[in-house]
Amino acid sequence: MPRRRVVIIGGGVAGTAVFAALARAGVDADIVDPLPPGSGTAFGVRDPALLCNTSAGLMSLLPGLPDDFARARGAPADGEAFAPRAEFARYLRDVYESWAGRPGGTHRRVARRAVAVQPLGERDGYRVLLEGGAHLPADDVLVCLGWGPPLVPAGLRGRPGIVPSPFPEGRMLEAVPPSGRVLVLGTRLSAIDAVLLLTRHGHRVTMASPSGELPAVRTRTVRGAVRIDPALVAALDPADPQLTRHILHLVTRTLGTALTCANGGGSVAERLRSEVEAARRGRVGWQDVLVELVDLANPLLVRRDGEARRRVLRACEPLMRYLGSFPLPNAERLLGLLESGQVRVRAGVPRRLDGGVPRRLDGSSPWRVEWPDGSSEGFDAVVCATGFTARRPHLRNGALMLTSDAAGAAGAPLELDADLRLRMDGRTYGRMDGRMDGRADGGTDGRSERIWLLGVSSGPRVPFVNAVHHATDQAEAFVRAFSGSPPASPEPGRPRVE
Repeated sequence: MPRRRVVIIGGGVAGTAVFAALARAGVDADIVDPLPPGSGTAFGVRDPALLCNTSAGLMSLLPGLPDDFARARGAPADGEAFAPRAEFARYLRDVYESWAGRPGGTHRRVARRAVAVQPLGERDGYRVLLEGGAHLPADDVLVCLGWGPPLVPAGLRGRPGIVPSPFPEGRMLEAVPPSGRVLVLGTRLSAIDAVLLLTRHGHRVTMASPSGELPAVRTRTVRGAVRIDPALVAALDPADPQLTRHILHLVTRTLGTALTCANGGGSVAERLRSEVEAARRGRVGWQDVLVELVDLANPLLVRRDGEARRRVLRACEPLMRYLGSFPLPNAERLLGLLESGQVRVRAGVPRRLDGGVPRRLDGSSPWRVEWPDGSSEGFDAVVCATGFTARRPHLRNGALMLTSDAAGAAGAPLELDADLRLRMDGRTYGRMDGRMDGRADGGTDGRSERIWLLGVSSGPRVPFVNAVHHATDQAEAFVRAFSGSPPASPEPGRPRVE
């Protein structure tokens, strides 16, 4: 009997996790990705100052072995540590190479970009169309695309002299004149990474965002440190106008204290100092509660309709600076930079930004920024650290289109089943019973394809899906359903990441 032709589109975290899970179950799969393992946006960096935002003990790519990454980096007892992202990139490559080279395997890696998946009929499978006109046959397709290009604010896209992203970090540093004054647009995670890199090279940095608010500070992200009664989460009603209050009450009830342990007043530096001190003293119990809350909410919300998921996301807005918090080591570094005056933070975005045309002998471009209060100042460079676009596959002419283009704007949005399978003809939801564990009473139309979207690509169905362990969980669930059993134990003796 011929083997099923399984094609994984994307070889980043989700793609590697499901590839390894399939290999452990004895299933061969091909990976389509123009980049080598570990070289994507999230982890394709080299500087040791760029830390993972999740503890090492929660970043294993192998289900059932939560300390695999910690062991691979030679620190199994330090699962709460935040490892450099470059170390995780090496681990990702190691996991891939270990399973790609297993005896008897027939894996191929195609260094091309997939542009579409075309159904050929129930018995004929799919055609994965590649850039340049080639294609691959497939019986099963797993779409694991990850994040897209940098999100550049409107009005700055395409302007000469704008640095569109802090990554890759070498390109950003090359674009900034020596010892320059740099405006970083953004105050969240990628903006903090940019600041840590720029200041180490002698630059003075101003961070700016509409809120001027930094993320909260955490010391770890681990599972199982607290327990929330699943029935309390399931009883939350997405349609409840008081949902935000009920979620916050659940968090504070689990904590036994108020969510905000740090002083919310004063300057940005004062608030950060207060939060750093709270983290040093271990007064950040919310970090464990939120991991548990998200892990309980995702399996419930994946069975709800899109409107319910959007309501929950809006209700969780007060938690976002906690959900997107950053590691204590980097918070301590940033606090020192704020206190020394090398970094400052502004609330508000530029009302006007002029410059970008090289007017200096070294080719650099002075910028003039006008702020909402009418003041203005000059900068030597502008770096956008405003996040990344979500890749938006869409349906057009009976095919799943994987690239964003002008024509794609007219494509139909995706509908995924609760098991993350694509429905080519959409889905009809029935009446809900009013709780987060409610299921659709009505039927469905269309056909569930043998196309799954995993990792960040599952965002249309899974509200909170940014962490590595979410992709690993999805990989295990997929392989369990695909092969009828969970992945086998990993082979011993995989080389340690050095």
